[in-house]
Amino acid sequence: YPQYLNNREIEIKISGCMNACGQHNMSAIGFQGMSINSGKLVAPALQVLLGGGRLGNGAGRFADKVIKVPSRRGPDALRTILNDFDANGSGQKFLDYYDTKGEKYFYEILKPYADVTNLTEADFVDWGNADNYVKAVGVGECAGVVIDLVATLLLEAKDKLTFAQESFDENKWSDAIYHAYAGFVNGAKALLLSENEKTNNHAGIVDLFDTVFIAAGKIELATSFRELVYQINAIQPSEAFAKQYIQEGIAFFDTIEKYRAQQLENA
Repeated sequence: YPQYLNNREIEIKISGCMNACGQHNMSAIGFQGMSINSGKLVAPALQVLLGGGRLGNGAGRFADKVIKVPSRRGPDALRTILNDFDANGSGQKFLDYYDTKGEKYFYEILKPYADVTNLTEADFVDWGNADNYVKAVGVGECAGVVIDLVATLLLEAKDKLTFAQESFDENKWSDAIYHAYAGFVNGAKALLLSENEKTNNHAGIVDLFDTVFIAAGKIELATSFRELVYQINAIQPSEAFAKQYIQEGIAFFDTIEKYRAQQLENA
């Protein structure tokens, strides 16, 4: 949908925050993360919100909660909304088109995605995770509650290594290597956060990890962290390199997991 790349009128926002930090309830198209029941099982879901926006001069409008769909069907729901607008909008602004058609119209065109009687195994695994979804009450970005971000990042790093192995098993060498790289970076970021060191870009994470942990002798690696991670830039994707890189990623994760356990023991 390149036609929407620079479109400022149709804002698409998504958030799982109960405090609406992502302002999904004030956007033309919004998605809020939640859960949906299918018999005795619970699947990750998205509440689809439509018709919100900023109108100018301090005025705005809240979006309507149109329908809830399993998370894995979110992209298809978005495609359906955009395809319908492309086909029938006739040059109108999206909010005007939404008002003309009404909430019920969009509910009906999205209704097939809300059917929970035909969920597959994949529908019970949320985006960015390798394991089945577990319903939990989270905390919002504004909730004033401290959560263990270090543990969360370590879990994400472990997930990335799981994805890497899955891609390797499917003979997708490039994907496997990229996921392993993400595992390295997430793991390093977790430990940096445990030392109150903050950085938001990959290059900064790599360099700072060498400074804080390798150069300081807190963690020992066969090479610098930079040399280890940036093999991805020097070696062409192959089965052999993917296998080696994943193994090195797993070994690195084991090292930082032990370091973190020692940190907590000494806290």
